[in-house]
Amino acid sequence: MFNDKKMKRFFIPIMMAALLMTACGHRTSSNAAGSDSAAVDTVFAIDSVGQMREDTMAMVKISIAWPKGSNEPLCASIRQYICEQLAAGLTMEGKPDVILYKDGKTAVKATLDKHYRNLVADRTDTIGGANYDGMQFSFAQSINLLEETDTYVTYCETTEGFMGGAHGSATGTGITFRKSDGKRIGYHTEFNRQTEQFEMKDQTLFSNPQSAALAALIKEGVRSYFQEFQDSKVTDKDLLGNLIGVNSVDSIPLPSTPPYFTKNGLAFIYQQYEIAPYAAGIINFDIAYDKIRPLLTKDAQQLIK
Repeated sequence: MFNDKKMKRFFIPIMMAALLMTACGHRTSSNAAGSDSAAVDTVFAIDSVGQMREDTMAMVKISIAWPKGSNEPLCASIRQYICEQLAAGLTMEGKPDVILYKDGKTAVKATLDKHYRNLVADRTDTIGGANYDGMQFSFAQSINLLEETDTYVTYCETTEGFMGGAHGSATGTGITFRKSDGKRIGYHTEFNRQTEQFEMKDQTLFSNPQSAALAALIKEGVRSYFQEFQDSKVTDKDLLGNLIGVNSVDSIPLPSTPPYFTKNGLAFIYQQYEIAPYAAGIINFDIAYDKIRPLLTKDAQQLIK
């Protein structure tokens, strides 16, 4: 089972209505980063667009915050990101064809129709066309503005779906854009099926992603997640026992999706099964800027002056 306490911070499960209003809601737009640089287009205009289609076969819900502010480099970069995420869908695998939509309504409508067709086809292949025990396949995706400061804009994306099997799937990601020119401060990863590892691309966040100091902060962040559910101290042995595919707690890999900037610090999220079993929930934690700042690139440091 997911841990509700943690999911309320990041995810929008379709079948858990109590969490719908809390997704990404623990953070709001503010100037908490404390920048002393000149503000750049601090009024960030968005067009909130959402649609839903549902019947006994499938349910699809798509919602996005389409940027339309005066800072065109920033808006163009965010629109590119939104279109990439809409193309990726739930699995985030492979290199799907990205369509650069002209507006948010067109983007939502096209994505809704695509996923509805795919879900109905998958359901028919899996269990036939009949209304089998009311089993409805589903997919929900939300891409929204999480936070804005004088120096950056952070977006978050959540997806959740059910396509048969023992349980559904969920993802949660975020990305930060430099406000002055729309540059993404983070990285993206591509899964290498030969090595069965994620390979980091276009890394602009950490000065040295393999540094021991960064690994130590990640270790303590992951430990803090599990500590919430254990009264006694989580030892290194306990921590390793909670993880999968990790040989040492001193070398826990960076998440496959980039950490992102928030008023509480740099936010880390590990996807389902990435470093822990499904029962562990969604591992997430924040690292305070006073701890992580020395390990960031110059571009990243400038966002939190």
